[in-house]
Amino acid sequence: MSLVEHSPLPNRAQVRSLIENLVGRDIELRDGLPVPGKTTNVVAVYVTDRLATSAVAVTDLEGAARLGGALGLVPRASVEEAIKDRELTNSLRDNCFEVLNALSAAFNLPGAPHVRLYQMYGPNEHVPNDIASVVGMVGSRMDIVLSIHGYGPVPLSIVVR
Repeated sequence: MSLVEHSPLPNRAQVRSLIENLVGRDIELRDGLPVPGKTTNVVAVYVTDRLATSAVAVTDLEGAARLGGALGLVPRASVEEAIKDRELTNSLRDNCFEVLNALSAAFNLPGAPHVRLYQMYGPNEHVPNDIASVVGMVGSRMDIVLSIHGYGPVPLSIVVR
């Protein structure tokens, strides 16, 4: 039985370190603004073992392409071409999913409920209203920009319920 019923907001250094270790590139972290609500965003939904929504992570298409590109060692020119075309290729999408899946470890702290990535909504996919409302919540959230060496900035908003 968990000591708390909700996931704590991960700390910024833990998020940076987790992604930096996964993609194998240096990452600088700075404060950011909430990722604006756009249909081209990528939204990751994290749930508890009871399938209760625990947290969401949101990045824009550019950030998703850069995360996917950095993980898959995709040449930067190919990532920039996908961004220019406003299309997240299957490989960039799959790689972004893997990064966001690994991010679930940042929520799994002692005494907190176990959390896993349940769903990722890609660009132009319908995000259910209940999930969209979590994205816009104020309070327990982190809005940052991760600058991945060789790939560029990734705006990231993490919101816990």
